[in-house]
Amino acid sequence: MKKIKIAQLAPLWIPVPPRTYGGIELMLSLLTEELVARDYDITLFASGDSKTSAKLISLTEKAIWLQKDLRSPHAYINVALEKIYHRRKSFNLFHNHFDFFMFPLCLSETIPILTTLHRPIDSVAAQAYRAYNKINFCAISEDQRQSVEENGISTIGVVYNGIAPEKYIFKETADDYFIYLGRINKEKGIVDAINVSKEAGVKLLVAGNIVGGDEWNYFLHEVQPLLNEENINFIGQLNFNEKVRLLGGAKALLFPIDRREPFGLVMIEAMACGTPVIAYRRGSVSEVIKDKKTGFIVNSKEEMIEAIKKIGVIKRKDCRAHVEQNFTLKQMVDKYEEIYKKLI
Repeated sequence: MKKIKIAQLAPLWIPVPPRTYGGIELMLSLLTEELVARDYDITLFASGDSKTSAKLISLTEKAIWLQKDLRSPHAYINVALEKIYHRRKSFNLFHNHFDFFMFPLCLSETIPILTTLHRPIDSVAAQAYRAYNKINFCAISEDQRQSVEENGISTIGVVYNGIAPEKYIFKETADDYFIYLGRINKEKGIVDAINVSKEAGVKLLVAGNIVGGDEWNYFLHEVQPLLNEENINFIGQLNFNEKVRLLGGAKALLFPIDRREPFGLVMIEAMACGTPVIAYRRGSVSEVIKDKKTGFIVNSKEEMIEAIKKIGVIKRKDCRAHVEQNFTLKQMVDKYEEIYKKLI
């Protein structure tokens, strides 16, 4: 029997897998490696500094965000489209993780395209999704599916992100700190995380990255002045091993998200280490966390402070078990396989 040939289309902003921050790229790397292990013929279209056991077709020598002084990043995307289009007859399916940038591939009669929607949807993005109605859309949570369908776009299914729990070291007892891990920007809630920790009188590690002029501006004016506070420790970007170590040592991950979160991979990474999550009730949060069992779902800064005070009631082994039962790589890839078979 001939192998099914699938092209995985990666975002070009950072390498696959990510060196530090990058939930989409981590998920895509895990998916690609598992599909290769399951004997699919996989080609990964990504930046040239990516690493994979699939065939790698380099679309830029180096990931875009790692190229200093790059003036025309979107020119790379146009070149990428041309490279992918000319190879289209080599594949049974395109699996697109690069959002609307790859939509023009469907303008000619071509192979099926599955787009996993990794980001929150807004009215302008929704226009693009509706305009390209040949594309099959997959949501990453039930809340995201609802958000997409509210905008008049149909989905082929919901596939939760999954990880390999065995790569996350379970820590039975926490050290004396809480952690924020994510992009250092307004919608991820970094300022609330710092203010809540300060008011609760607990130590907070702040880890994550800053991308682009707007985020740097926000960081310099809104975040940096707060980092001089006692007990607030800014540690910047983390590689995978550092991330696992520091997530595992934390009493809880603070996730004061200020957007309709499609999934939130860092929540399952924390719970895999045994670390509960305290998060605002936005988007997928109530699908990912079991309230009062693997963390606390709260509605305000005041409620987050109260949750910090009672975090000791959460059993860390319950957090790990929740991931092993609901958010594994196997479960994710099994569901994508079902969708692939439907489309091919």
